[in-house]
Amino acid sequence: METFHEVIPFAKEMINQKPTRGMLKVYLVGSAVAVLGTVLGLVQIVCQPFYSVDEAALDAELAKILEREQRADERRTERNMVPQVEERTNHAKPRSEERAGVTQRSAATRLHAS
Repeated sequence: METFHEVIPFAKEMINQKPTRGMLKVYLVGSAVAVLGTVLGLVQIVCQPFYSVDEAALDAELAKILEREQRADERRTERNMVPQVEERTNHAKPRSEERAGVTQRSAATRLHAS
């Protein structure tokens, strides 16, 4: 009720300032959206007791989602483990040779200009 009492002085102040048509349209659209949101919220509150949720189906869906996430985590850890295994088996090659191969590239093999 407090906000309703604030609307009347606001409307009087707007009329005294003589707003343009564009400003009136903005206020009317905003007011219509606010009223529509309030009405939809009230309808949702009124209809909430009649809306039944099947908790067993909800639990089953939640279990499926958790299982998918666990499988995805396992795949990620497997992907992360593969490069570590390759690094362990590739100790025969010194790191200086790896760096030398990267730094000695020819500029003619570049695919784009920088």
